[in-house]
Amino acid sequence: MTRFSNRFIQSGLIASGISAFLLGAPIAMSAQPEIPAGAGISSWVENGSGGKYTLQILEGTLPEAGTSVTAKVLSDSNCAPDEEGINHCENVIKMPDGSKLKGIDNHRMSVNRCLRAGETVTISMLTDGWATVLTKQAKQSK
Repeated sequence: MTRFSNRFIQSGLIASGISAFLLGAPIAMSAQPEIPAGAGISSWVENGSGGKYTLQILEGTLPEAGTSVTAKVLSDSNCAPDEEGINHCENVIKMPDGSKLKGIDNHRMSVNRCLRAGETVTISMLTDGWATVLTKQAKQSK
């Protein structure tokens, strides 16, 4: 065999080894939930832009579709960013009937601020398990 043939064979073996490794390796999945249809954003980095937030609902009852209510943010906690730099802040919001809504604000704090405790917001249902939350900033820009 010639030197060229040996290198060609070695290159093929290396490529096969790399392919086998890559196929056997677990695929890294994003820790981010899928953005619901109608949210008007293409990534969680944009969430909160202009005072409009998409909130993932964990507990509580949202207003009926097509209606909105004024509510008060009670808390914003556990905002440490994940490995992709997205914060998953936990919010508790007091609804007009006194019940509490618990949700996750997936956003990048360095781009758009968190919902603030004591802040009055407007909440409406986006889709099952998701809400649109508007701050005073969003209301003023309309």
